Amino acid sequence: MKKSNLILAALFAMSILAVLAFSGCEEPNPDYTVKYEITGPATVASYVTYYSGKSNEVNGGNIELKNVNIPWSKTISVKENSAVGCSVTVDNDSTYTATVYINGKQKNSQSGKHRVAALWGTGH
Repeated sequence: MKKSNLILAALFAMSILAVLAFSGCEEPNPDYTVKYEITGPATVASYVTYYSGKSNEVNGGNIELKNVNIPWSKTISVKENSAVGCSVTVDNDSTYTATVYINGKQKNSQSGKHRVAALWGTGH
């Protein structure tokens, strides 16, 4: 085998090894810590709904809980450019607050009666 062919074969082998070594690597897609919080005067809400961050789950990642103790909170991890949100539904005229925190910072808080929702996107 000629020296030039041997060098090309070695370079080809090294490039194949490099491709195999890095084939499992992906572009960085940072996680965001999302905390949902529901507060209000009652001890139980009829429903609390939140986005789990996993759109491949049943109901597109929307989780609905029934007869939830208030105050309520849930912390999850989501990828960048995710829409997140939570809501509360109650059967009385008291005021409730739904709040979304991303990486420890409050991003949205909404208060109201009967049904309240707070939404945000991690791409902000």
